[in-house]
Amino acid sequence: MAIQPALNLSQTLIMKRIALLLVLVLGLAAASAARSQSPAGDPSAKSKAQRDTIDLKASPELQKALADLANAIQALAQRIASDPEVKTAAMQVATGVVVTAQQVVAEQSVHIQEALKTAAERISAAQSQHDKVKKP
Repeated sequence: MAIQPALNLSQTLIMKRIALLLVLVLGLAAASAARSQSPAGDPSAKSKAQRDTIDLKASPELQKALADLANAIQALAQRIASDPEVKTAAMQVATGVVVTAQQVVAEQSVHIQEALKTAAERISAAQSQHDKVKKP
């Protein structure tokens, strides 16, 4: 009988990790969708990108929504852990989520590489201008 609580704890941890992964993937997908919808030549987007710091403050509504989401995910995790059919379906969904996460990471890696290349070019140009100004 001592094995059963440990098994439930293990299943709960797995479900929490799956839930966290799902939230992460959804966040990445939302960020990717938002980035693809923003126009490339938008000057306000450029001014935001040039800021050194970003202040992120979650509103009380967002905090409440996140708490509600966490509670719902916890309830879902408990249901998944207790029902073998739901557990099987959840594993299939989790497999799909992992595949989607891999696709999102692959898609974002192109953007990251482009951003790094642009940053390297800008740094190089700034250094060469700085060197020209120093040499009279």
